[in-house]
Amino acid sequence: MPSSFFEHLNSGGRSPTPPAVVVRLLELTRRQDATTKEVADTIALDPNLSAKILRFVNSPMAGLQRQVTSIQQAVSLLGMRGVKLMALSFAIVSSAKDTKTRGFDASVFALQSVACGVAARILANATNATNAQEAFSAALLSQMGRSILASSFPIEYAVVLAKASRAPIDLPELERAAFGETYATVGAYVLLQWGLPEPLCLAVRAFRDVDARSDAPPLAKILEVAELAAAFICPARKDQPLDARPVLDACKRRFAISEEKSQAALAEMCNEVDALRTLMELPAGTLRSSEQIEGEVRERIAELSLALHIENQNMAEQQEDLMRRATTDPLTGVGNRAAFDARLALEFERSARAGQAFSLLMIDVDKFKNLNDTYGHVAGDRVLQNLAKILEAEVRRVDYVARFGGEEFAVILPGLSAPGASQIAERLRVAVQGMEVRWEGRNLKATISVGVAVFDQAGGTDRAARLVQTADERLYAAKAGGRNRVEFAERAGVASTAPSVSRRSRVRTRVRSGHGPSTRRS
Repeated sequence: MPSSFFEHLNSGGRSPTPPAVVVRLLELTRRQDATTKEVADTIALDPNLSAKILRFVNSPMAGLQRQVTSIQQAVSLLGMRGVKLMALSFAIVSSAKDTKTRGFDASVFALQSVACGVAARILANATNATNAQEAFSAALLSQMGRSILASSFPIEYAVVLAKASRAPIDLPELERAAFGETYATVGAYVLLQWGLPEPLCLAVRAFRDVDARSDAPPLAKILEVAELAAAFICPARKDQPLDARPVLDACKRRFAISEEKSQAALAEMCNEVDALRTLMELPAGTLRSSEQIEGEVRERIAELSLALHIENQNMAEQQEDLMRRATTDPLTGVGNRAAFDARLALEFERSARAGQAFSLLMIDVDKFKNLNDTYGHVAGDRVLQNLAKILEAEVRRVDYVARFGGEEFAVILPGLSAPGASQIAERLRVAVQGMEVRWEGRNLKATISVGVAVFDQAGGTDRAARLVQTADERLYAAKAGGRNRVEFAERAGVASTAPSVSRRSRVRTRVRSGHGPSTRRS
């Protein structure tokens, strides 16, 4: 920690001193032989402080099961450490009312300090991260640096507060630019000088910078979220918009508290802050009602739910898009080779379970190389795109069209044997024969040859390869027979040279290997 600021604070006589009753309490608690009666008698010297402590220990917030009628009894029940921290907290918050720095609202400061304490106690109980009573006192004191800067450097701090009110800049950033320190580090330094427990001082020092500090204790996280809750419950200005998102996000991030539980905790905080500020005789100021809090949190939870729904929907759409891209041929929009292989494997399983046949069409564009050489590859792509649209339009909804490679397409026909497959194959041939593709003032035409194979329920691990090979052989037969034909893999094949379908004997065929763009079939 740089020492120049604190040297200036001490040497200039600006270092704050605790109230007289607190000085005496600090002295007593340092003594090993101090008695509860001495502590009680010291607190009794300040009637106002005594009344506040008694009202607090008899309120539901203290959680005591019996009526407390004296300070000595309170000290016995709460312990000397707890009473010391409570007395110090109440005294510091009360003393801030004398600060007159422009832009520093002492009543808002006191209310926010109380709200920090209440929020920290409720969070500590909910998370079991630390002792609830110590969390309450530490949070009350965590804001003390603001009143110290305001009282010790009234002119300089007024400038900082003015800048903070005009620009969306974090107050500690402006404090660091002006003083080299923040209200958290200043408060921690002074509390340590006063002899408060070192763990408490470390938590106050670290709570504004939890993520950047490896030594930040669990109490610092409690203070961090408590300050956000206090700013929401008791904003600096009455016209400050309601926004529960920072609190809900922090509760979830730091302690994995759900939005619903955070809503209940905020409502509880609001009610307890109102009760405690009455005990401490503080004005209501900017304190929001529990109805406002609950309404805002419900609205934010609804927004978060809607945002989560939209996010999930977007993720589903993105996954669907990725799946579509992975299974779709980018040029023609029909299935790609990988998707065809997967679909064919599924169709083998389905037809085997159902005891049904299915057919496979292998389709190749006739003389496609000549078309590419004459009009260019862009024109060839346009022909393939239009042909794919025709194939999808002419088959049934249950059929599957894929680009097998180059100018070759495949069509899976579930539930169809030779007669039904022959009708669809011929329908496709005729539809493509009538296709015209407009290209640079010309009407480009194309025809197709089709090979058909029927799955016969034969076994074997290579059944997919054999079915594709059989359909491929029939495709070669159609090419060899004059193109613009349909050939079937039966003892007596089916061939077509025109709109009608005629049968012809099996012709000798070649088997093609590889699945890339083909130019061997013209």
